[in-house]
Amino acid sequence: MDKKHPYRFRLWLREKLPWFLIDLGIAGKGKDCELANAEHRWYNIDNKASGCYYCKKIISGKKWK
Repeated sequence: MDKKHPYRFRLWLREKLPWFLIDLGIAGKGKDCELANAEHRWYNIDNKASGCYYCKKIISGKKWK
C-alpha cells in the first residue's frame, strides 16, 4: 500500500471494518485519485472492467495487469 496516498487510511479501514459499517458510509471511497494528485490502484471487477481500490473510478479494460 502506498503510504503517501491521500485515501490510504480509508482503504485500511475498509479492510478492517465489517461490511455493514462500510455500507452505512463509514470509510467510503474517495471521489477520484487524480483530483488528489495520486495514482490509482486497480483491481479486476468482472474481467472486463477495472476499479480503483482507493476511489470510485471504474473504467473498461484490464488495468490491473
